[in-house]
Amino acid sequence: MNTLKQPTLALTLASFSLALASSANAVVISYWDFNDGFSEADKTLQIVHTASQGNGTLYQQRADTDGNGKGGVAYAGNGITATDGKAMAWDDVGKSGDNDAEFFVSFFTTGFKDINIRMDLQGNALGGIVSYDLKYDTNTLADVAYNGGTIKDFAGGTSTSFSNNTATGNPAAYTEISIDMSTATAINDQSVVVLRFDDLKENDDLRIDNIVITGTAIPEPSSTALLGLGGLALLLRRKK
Repeated sequence: MNTLKQPTLALTLASFSLALASSANAVVISYWDFNDGFSEADKTLQIVHTASQGNGTLYQQRADTDGNGKGGVAYAGNGITATDGKAMAWDDVGKSGDNDAEFFVSFFTTGFKDINIRMDLQGNALGGIVSYDLKYDTNTLADVAYNGGTIKDFAGGTSTSFSNNTATGNPAAYTEISIDMSTATAINDQSVVVLRFDDLKENDDLRIDNIVITGTAIPEPSSTALLGLGGLALLLRRKK
């Protein structure tokens, strides 16, 4: 009687283990489609974009921000379907001094690891955008005075560099950019994560659309234990 029950238990635990494993696929943490319209004047120091899905706020700053946005691109992926609509845009991204275009993304990764960021980026036929820098921190952004107004910055000006002069392929048409941040383990399972994309090189206009931040769920301790039990049950079944 016990011999008959053990394979059934093994198969049940194995099935549960497989279900848990399949649930560990990338999950959308934050998404911006920029299709809700804009109500800011051009050259505004800071334009705030709330996430279209999930959690998070994006701060578009410096240079010549486009308060009305520009034409975007459709997107389908990660369970999301979006029309072309609008895109976050700058009319001039390479001004002299410290006025280069940049944007901060603030969100939380509680319960997630292996963070990935994807976006659609378009430069222009005169040269496009050739590279960017990416930095991160796990402290709430601070308000700082700038050029007669207020913008966001890293608390205390402190951050960690993830990449410098990352090439974009000089896109004059919308091109997907994907950034695997799984090696930045400091941003896993955090109540606050902030990213800054800056030093967007080359002059003239820039458009960014469909920013998607994903992560994989961190298994609960009980789930991890059940996965182990599933494997043990299969091993026992094979020995029988």
